Amino acid sequence: PTPPTASAEKHAAEHDLEYSKGLGGGAFLTFPDTAKQLLTTSGFLQPLAAFVCSIGVTNVVSAFTSETMQRAGFMRETVIDGIGAGFQVAIMLGGVVLASYVDQTKRYKPVTLACFGGAFVTLLLLGVAEGYQVTLHPAVVIAALLALGASAGPVQPINAELAVEVSYPADECAVEATQQLAGNLFSALLVPVCAKAMTFDWNFPAPGDIRGDTLVLLIMIASTYAFFSGFEGELKREAEDQKGDPNHESHIADPKGTFTLKQAKGKEEREAVLTATGDL
Repeated sequence: PTPPTASAEKHAAEHDLEYSKGLGGGAFLTFPDTAKQLLTTSGFLQPLAAFVCSIGVTNVVSAFTSETMQRAGFMRETVIDGIGAGFQVAIMLGGVVLASYVDQTKRYKPVTLACFGGAFVTLLLLGVAEGYQVTLHPAVVIAALLALGASAGPVQPINAELAVEVSYPADECAVEATQQLAGNLFSALLVPVCAKAMTFDWNFPAPGDIRGDTLVLLIMIASTYAFFSGFEGELKREAEDQKGDPNHESHIADPKGTFTLKQAKGKEEREAVLTATGDL
């Protein structure tokens, strides 16, 4: 099949050439070598961390949906199963809508941070609902769970694309494989940790309590948010795909936001002038 983008088509041809050289006795990178190179690529670790955090949160919530809903006051298994299915649908729909928006606007960073912010708030609300000391309306609990899926889930497709953008011309399959491997391995370790943490309840100074597994996820989301806030990098694949368009401006992201290349250069020039005049 034909690769989906011009950059992917070009890279596929280069990959085939490299592979043929490897069969002839030349050097050929194995997946571990490729993954090692990706981890040292500027701008790759932040989308990797975001992807891993997202898959960890959604997998843990999915694994313990029954216990979570029972502690929130739901007892019928058919109802709990329906709520769990709704959580998965929310992940899918959120991913479709937000990934489509990001594909058009290239606002990978602000959308990812907004998703983590939404996930933190809804998980905190859900954690209070799971506690023993506060009873929330069932509709609020269901809405919080669905909102959690719609905010945490889209981080995965968005940052899968972002990782491909910043690591270009690295092989797209290797990028996605690295993220999936890291995410699944982390989830496999996170689930038993959260299962153990479920036995601990942290009491607020005010009436209310939060279960230990919710605390683990909240700390993980907050830490990933802080780490991802420092992301900066150029969308290299986009620049390659649009190289023939004289009106196209590639995008870069830094801790202050997302800019076109022209805007970024203008910003640097303005800062240089302000620095030279002592106004910065």
